[in-house]
Amino acid sequence: MKRYIKPWEDWQRIYEGAKGLKSRKIVLLDGTSSAGKSHALKHLGARPYWKAKGTGGWVVVASDDFSGTGKGEGREGEERRLKLDHPNIRPWAKENEDAGIVSGLYRKDGKDVPENPYEDEFIKGTDPRLWYVAQEIKKGPWKRIVIDDIGNGVLRYLPGVRVEWILLHAPLPILLKNVEERNKRAKQDKNFKNDDREVKMVLDQYTEKYRASRTRPDRSVGDPDTVLTRSELSRLFKEHRLSGRETRDVLDRLGIKGDQDHWIQVKSSYLKPGIQLVNVDPSRTDYLDQIDGILRTR
Repeated sequence: MKRYIKPWEDWQRIYEGAKGLKSRKIVLLDGTSSAGKSHALKHLGARPYWKAKGTGGWVVVASDDFSGTGKGEGREGEERRLKLDHPNIRPWAKENEDAGIVSGLYRKDGKDVPENPYEDEFIKGTDPRLWYVAQEIKKGPWKRIVIDDIGNGVLRYLPGVRVEWILLHAPLPILLKNVEERNKRAKQDKNFKNDDREVKMVLDQYTEKYRASRTRPDRSVGDPDTVLTRSELSRLFKEHRLSGRETRDVLDRLGIKGDQDHWIQVKSSYLKPGIQLVNVDPSRTDYLDQIDGILRTR
């Protein structure tokens, strides 16, 4: 199939979209699942963008907003994606139950795919939903936006855009307590029946961002208040029903070798310029003031 050449109008769309973001407040609230982001969003009074009335308050745009297919509960996520897809690719995306932005991957496999002027904007190795997050931010009328995600990949879709990047870190005892409470709520409240999380999955997210250190870190790069040992964490993980093999795997990936005191800090590979680390406190209240302080400085 002939390669689609992006016309000037499409380049103009990208340029104008980024240009129009300069007057907005955009915050990336990054953190593992169950770190406490939902509590922070509630504190801000933020609402999902698709429920927002008016453009004055904080709205949340999350990758989960664009999850699912046209069957059952995923229908709304698919519809949100389709609205942002190029008209050429919408019928294909709906029929294939896949994100339209990844149509280029199918084309490279020799599949017969309609022309999609946007497909070259997909960044290989990223979550396709992040392209839709960025498009909603660029095209929507929102003035104050929080991006809720478990990583920083969305920043690659917003080059040149000023984004306040808050990395929310919940110490492991608090994190696992949050997971426990979340799963209990999912069992008891039908409105949250799909909100449960596997402990191993959350810990996998955690080890992507953090590592253990034998020295107490500065608060800007780690958690100087929570002391951890291998034996204490082994007991904690056992309480949350991790197997021995899973426990050893997590401890090894964190770099906790012996039973000496350890602290947690952000991995150097994840510690990029502009990141602002906020540690969740045991009362799960003080960290909200820190977030308020970051937002007020802008």
